[in-house]
Amino acid sequence: MKEDLTKLLNECIEDGNEADLDVIKQMLQGVRRKQENQSGSYIGAVLAMEKTAGDNTCEVTIPITPLTYNSLEIVHGGITATLVDTAMGTLANILLPEGFGAVTTNLNIHYLAPGRHGNLTATGTLVHRGSKTLVIDGKVLSDEGKTIAHCTGSFFVVKKNL
Repeated sequence: MKEDLTKLLNECIEDGNEADLDVIKQMLQGVRRKQENQSGSYIGAVLAMEKTAGDNTCEVTIPITPLTYNSLEIVHGGITATLVDTAMGTLANILLPEGFGAVTTNLNIHYLAPGRHGNLTATGTLVHRGSKTLVIDGKVLSDEGKTIAHCTGSFFVVKKNL
C-alpha cells in the first residue's frame, strides 16, 4: 500500500501544474492536522477550517483555494454547504449537554453570489432550541462582506453512544 501510494504521489508531483501542487500540499497538510488532533475530521482538516464559538453563535472560516473550486473556478456549492453546515452543526453540538449530539435533518440553502478569492466565513446563529430539535440560521460571507449564501438548518438531538 505505501509503495503504491508513494509511486502515485510522486507521479502526481512530477506531472503536476501549480494548482495541482497547491491542492496536494493542502491535502497533505490537512492529513497532518488530523494526525496531530488539530481537527476532529478529515474534511475540516483538509479544508483548513478555523472555528470560533460565541454566545449562541459559531463561526467557521476556510481559505478559497483550487481545492474548493468547481469547473468554473468559483467555490463549489457543496463546499459552501459543507462550510455552513459545519458552522451550524458545531453550534448545535456546543449547546447540548454532555452525552448528547446533534445531526442535520434539514438543510435549506440559497446561493446568492459566487465565492472567488480570499476566505469564506460561515456563521451559525441559534433560532430555536427545543428538547428534541434545534433550528439554526446560517450565513456565508466573503472577505468583502458580500453574502455568498443564506441557510437554515434543523438538527435532531441524539444520545451519544459512550
